[in-house]
Amino acid sequence: MENYWVFIVKDHIHMGKVIPAREVLANRVTNKFWSLSARAANLKRLQKGDRVLFYVTEFTERGFMGRGVLAGPAHPMTDEQRFHIIGSPSISFDYAVEFEEAEMWPFMIPLDRLKDRMPLLLGRKAAARVFRGSIRRITERDYEVVMEIYKKLSQEKAKDRA
Repeated sequence: MENYWVFIVKDHIHMGKVIPAREVLANRVTNKFWSLSARAANLKRLQKGDRVLFYVTEFTERGFMGRGVLAGPAHPMTDEQRFHIIGSPSISFDYAVEFEEAEMWPFMIPLDRLKDRMPLLLGRKAAARVFRGSIRRITERDYEVVMEIYKKLSQEKAKDRA
């Protein structure tokens, strides 16, 4: 049975400068792994085939910006993986999980587009508070709603370019 997750990435700090969360996400997608704290909730529940949505929380905006499929369970980070990590808090993490598939979307899906359709967000006054921490378990339906909206927005943007 596959699980469904939201992996949350926030702005990082490196040598006193802010690295926007979307840049951290781009690095993780390019290198096909996600760094995790040994204390991350649900760390031991991650398994091969699990579906993941990437949630970006930056100083100026928040929303979903990609998806992935896990290649296996979390494990101690390798030296090669550690080489690709830049900025805090990730530099202090000790675990990683790889992706079979990982993609970053060219646009963000803000929570405003989801709050009336995503079961996890229904009836919540402060939807963004749901996505605190680093890993959040969601239902298959929550995952499907985000993917449906992503496909719809992609089609709309393609029409606009045509």
